Formats: sequence, structure tokens, C-alpha cells
Amino acid sequence: MKFSRWDRDVRDAMKGRERFKVHFSITQTAASLWDYGEDALAERALEMSEADLRAVQRIAATYEDPTYPLPIEGQRVTHNHVNAIAAVAYLEGRLRPMARSRRRAEKDRPERFAPRQLDPSFEHRE
Repeated sequence: MKFSRWDRDVRDAMKGRERFKVHFSITQTAASLWDYGEDALAERALEMSEADLRAVQRIAATYEDPTYPLPIEGQRVTHNHVNAIAAVAYLEGRLRPMARSRRRAEKDRPERFAPRQLDPSFEHRE
């Protein structure tokens, strides 16, 4: 995905964190987005390239820092939150709250958003 402009904080987050990585699949990202009401972005996530996924993972690594000021209030921040909000930041170019503050019921999740594990050979395809 190419944007002419990402907000500075998103560009900085795309650099990731030294000696800290997170790994998740495209379908896990789509599921996280759907969980928090970001249906249109969940659809877009399913079309991400591996390069896009690596960028979202670097952003998520930055956002996993408990001191990072994420726009989530009134609840404990989970890996699922971080995955979704990193994808929102990447896909829209800015950090913002998600459409829902609480996750939807997993039983209601459409099958196309069923999370599958990351291919173990993914790390070696850069």
C-alpha cells in the first residue's frame, strides 16, 4: 500500500523496535480489525502483500511498548488491540481510536476473517 503521506508518528512507528518483533498473519490482522468494528479495513487487510504485513508488524512492535500513548481508554490493552490499531494506522496513515472499544463476539465473525497462523517460512521471505 502506498500513501503519499503517513502521519509522522506512523512513519516513526514503521521503523519498529530494536530487538523486538511481533508476528501475526494477514488473516489474524483482518480478524482483529473485524473484532473492533473496522469491517472495511478488515476487507482491505485480506488483500495486503507480505511487505504490507511486515510494515504492520513493525508498527505493532512499536505499539506493544506499554508506554506508547495508544488511543484506547478504560480497558487493558491486548495484543488483539495492538494488531488492529497498527493495521488502522498503516492502512489509513494515522493513529486513531477503533470503531468499537469492545471486541465483537467471535461466534459472529464471518468465516473469511477466521484467523490462521502465520506461515513459519514467512520470516525468511524478505
